[in-house]
Amino acid sequence: MGLFLESWLSEFLAVALVAAAAVYTWYSHRYSYWTKKGVSQAPTVIPFGNMARVFLGLTRLEFIFQELYNRFRDQRYVGVYLFSKPALLLVDPDLIRLVLVKEFDAFSHRNVHFDEKDPLSYHLLNLNGGRWKRLRAKMSPAFTTGKLKMMCQTMQDCGRQLVEVLEEPAKKGQILEMREIAARFTTDIIASVGFGLESNSQRNPDAEFRRWGRKLFEFSIKSRIADLMYRFIPVVAKALRLKGSARDVIIYFQDVVKSTVEYREQHSVVRNDFLHLMIQLKNKGFIDEQSKTGSQEIDNWKFTIDDVTAQSILFYAAGFETSSTTMSFALYELALNHDVQKRLHEEVDATLKENAGQLTYEAISSMKYLDKVVAETLRKHPPAAGTDRRCARDFQLPDGGPLIEKGTPVFVPIYALHHDPEYYPEPQRFDPERFSEEQKAARHPYVYMPFGEGPRNCIGMRLGLLQAKIGLAYMMSKYEVRRCEETKVPLQYSTWSAVLMSTTGIQLKLVQRK
Repeated sequence: MGLFLESWLSEFLAVALVAAAAVYTWYSHRYSYWTKKGVSQAPTVIPFGNMARVFLGLTRLEFIFQELYNRFRDQRYVGVYLFSKPALLLVDPDLIRLVLVKEFDAFSHRNVHFDEKDPLSYHLLNLNGGRWKRLRAKMSPAFTTGKLKMMCQTMQDCGRQLVEVLEEPAKKGQILEMREIAARFTTDIIASVGFGLESNSQRNPDAEFRRWGRKLFEFSIKSRIADLMYRFIPVVAKALRLKGSARDVIIYFQDVVKSTVEYREQHSVVRNDFLHLMIQLKNKGFIDEQSKTGSQEIDNWKFTIDDVTAQSILFYAAGFETSSTTMSFALYELALNHDVQKRLHEEVDATLKENAGQLTYEAISSMKYLDKVVAETLRKHPPAAGTDRRCARDFQLPDGGPLIEKGTPVFVPIYALHHDPEYYPEPQRFDPERFSEEQKAARHPYVYMPFGEGPRNCIGMRLGLLQAKIGLAYMMSKYEVRRCEETKVPLQYSTWSAVLMSTTGIQLKLVQRK
């Protein structure tokens, strides 16, 4: 018996050694992909490539890219590996412009994976090629200046309510979690301008719409790992049948959209909101503004109710989270930089005086210093700290660069660019004057891109900026924001969150202005 076990163990070890050697040889060959093309590459760890610390939750992907960006700063690009898949990290702003704009046709795809059997996955963020182009053309009229002005009154109402809700906590000197305060404000806005619903999240923190929105971005190691695996090694994720973001949240919003659409159609209800525009795409195949201006070719494609639902869910998720994150980071920086806050107070006061106490669309647009404060916030704390493309066809990089094969992911390290001292001296210092017209003109235009760039930039960029600015302007009209013992300096970012956010929230105090 002993001899048998010894023989079995020897055979097992021999097989294991052969298997390990085969795996090592395969990965070694795989990890020489960029070297063979003459491209500098980062050290790898089998089987993670350059993803080990990200996958284990030790850091964010954006910070890995920042380390590589700084290490290979003298290169135009650097080769990286997403587990076993080769990808290219861009360093040179001219190449970034080439990929995002000049050669968009070759890099029009996003590096995303979604369930093609799930109709609710067919939204702007996921789609590629002709389907994306067609959908973008259909959706663009929903975000015109006219539509933003129409939504602005609702934002003003929410801004006034924000000031009222904060009055009692300010009087009592309560410590406030500003991410939650901002999220309730933007949730009320998106619920109204998106779905025509009164969520009342500011007065009721446990309001239904806010509860589900909170759950949509709820921290979960399991779901985050699943999302990472679907993004970088989808074959393995599919084989393991991993589940990503909470499905019950999607089902809730699906029910809300379907029931609201059915009620409006049965009772001929018309509201000036995003959902009404989606209903037009469902029933007519175009938004009324398209037919009036003739600015876009109108085809016969009409949305299904699932198309309406998919775009509405994306509108909600992107609309409230990124704006509230930006707003809370801005409040944090204002609390730490009293000279900046004082100057913003002065601009808000002057604007209110000139506009009969109203913060209209035109009034907000005229506030140059507020614009600089928000821009500098997005530079230092960009919620979407990186973007990517996937090569849609083989493409030869210019000036002796390598051939980028079809399907290769290409990454733009937004966070690293925003913190490069060559472009932004003392990058950790908060300085809104970086966005004066003179300084902007002196910088390369592709070293600042909080909303991406090119045809696939964020379609809701102006809406997101507008609601963040209105929230900040109303708060600054009545309050001074101050740091307290609970305020974390410097901030520590979550390694698991989908967007850049603080691990502990943003704790600040408000003081009523005299």
